Amino acid sequence: MNEKTKTNSEIESKSSVKPSVPAATKSALQSAEKKARVFERGDDLFNCSRCGNCLAVCPVYKNTLDEGVAPRGKLSLIEAVSNKKIEFTPKLSRKIYTCTMCNYCTKECPSGVKIDELFKAVRQDLVDDRKYPDILDFLRDKIKQAYNITFDTNQGRLDWLRQMPDTSIEDYVKDTAEVVYFVGCVSSFSPRSFTIPRAIVQIFKKAGVDFTLLGEDEWCCGYPLLSSGMTGEVKTLGKHNIEMVRSKGAKLLVTSCPSCFHTWKHEYRELTGMTVDFEIVHISQFLLKLVKENKIRLNSLNAKVTYHDPCDLGRNSGIFEEPRELIKKIPGVELIELGSIKMQANCCGGGGNLESLNPALAAKIAESKANEIIATGAEIVVSACQQCERTMSTALKKKKNEIDY
Repeated sequence: MNEKTKTNSEIESKSSVKPSVPAATKSALQSAEKKARVFERGDDLFNCSRCGNCLAVCPVYKNTLDEGVAPRGKLSLIEAVSNKKIEFTPKLSRKIYTCTMCNYCTKECPSGVKIDELFKAVRQDLVDDRKYPDILDFLRDKIKQAYNITFDTNQGRLDWLRQMPDTSIEDYVKDTAEVVYFVGCVSSFSPRSFTIPRAIVQIFKKAGVDFTLLGEDEWCCGYPLLSSGMTGEVKTLGKHNIEMVRSKGAKLLVTSCPSCFHTWKHEYRELTGMTVDFEIVHISQFLLKLVKENKIRLNSLNAKVTYHDPCDLGRNSGIFEEPRELIKKIPGVELIELGSIKMQANCCGGGGNLESLNPALAAKIAESKANEIIATGAEIVVSACQQCERTMSTALKKKKNEIDY
């Protein structure tokens, strides 16, 4: 075994995969009905020219040098299964999930192959065939039982608020309001992220925003299940959340989590079949609006700042300028861009459930991102995502770097 193979082996996750279905049951990818899902874009799968452009941008490949988990390698695997040359085994199935779903490969593909859509479709098929990593059952069960990504009861969604001094829940959870703030699971239940919703509601109060929280009526947006291929489970969550926002008579929904934003903005309508008759914006967009309307004033800060584009907010949702414009409006701040930004921004490793499936690889990707941040010479790194903040801050701490975040 050479050193490169050994390194990649050490990085691979040890999580097990559901046993194969009985031989009499055809693989989902080999059944005519489900094959249509993969080929709904015609011969898109076969348009891959094997040029290798995706290898140059894929965070998984760059940190493993393993062709088997590169986008090109995965496409070859899917094609071979579709042509009945091989069947998905537990080991091969795991390769499909070794991905952050950052979508960089799709954007760089000169042949226009919708790689991200193919991977999502195949994950759905693997779920239908129960050939997916069993840790995803754990994730699904948590969300189905508690409507959040923890095993805490959903009544705890406002614990971050209850711990604020001189706070009355009734002032924040109203029967009706023009704006609903959708906090998201991580900021609701992870103590290190409590500062995010606390700061936001305080800003809203000072700006005179007529807003409400959903409290325990806020359910997980479903993104972790969606990226796992468990699409059917997300419909129930989406319908409930849409109905709850409607019940408030809100005209606007604001979310501070890019994955929540992407799910609300780009997935719910198709998944639920419901009309989303209110505007959906990310907190960076809404805060910039408040600044431009002179409803909030920004204090000065003499610092060199760099900004990390979250994949779900930037590349996957097209929100690039508002966060930068907001940073530039802070008096005294100098924005220093990273080496790769916007559509070419490098993933931090925190997406696609990769951290649950292969924490060592996710950490290695985060370390690469930390090196890019350090190279800017910035004093502060800013991101519009609580998951990116946690991932990057952990990587920077390991390097004993003094960059603030």
